[in-house]
Amino acid sequence: MYIPRMSQSTPCACTTLRKAARAVTRFYDAAIERAGMTTTQFAVLRAAERAGTVTMSRVADDLVMDRTSLYRTIAPLLREGWLRCAPSDDDARAKCLVITPLGRSRIARAAKEWDAAQARVVAHIGRRRWGRLSASLLEIAEQVRTWTPEEIA
Repeated sequence: MYIPRMSQSTPCACTTLRKAARAVTRFYDAAIERAGMTTTQFAVLRAAERAGTVTMSRVADDLVMDRTSLYRTIAPLLREGWLRCAPSDDDARAKCLVITPLGRSRIARAAKEWDAAQARVVAHIGRRRWGRLSASLLEIAEQVRTWTPEEIA
């Protein structure tokens, strides 16, 4: 029988990262709620805005989301007319997201509050420290997303 040897002196990486992510997400969600969207929806809209036309698979991969979560996130954005689906020019099986003019106006509506939230978080952490932390977190995300359960031994 396996008996876990969890260190009492080392906090759980998963729990610690999730706690920080939830706290920051709540802060940003509260900041942009008047724009009628969540931070996840804002991120999807921004991804579509930056790309012009982008496959759903690419958005899911870029945001490290499973496709089911992405579909739940975009459903209200499609219903409200902030995004539209289009067939991919490269792959008939793929669906693309395209931001609409209404979606662009919603981003603009949320941007001031988003920028203020971002400025407060970065100021609290410190610009240089945030630069190092964000680089580390992105590196961790890229590395961990390739790991498989079979590798744990």
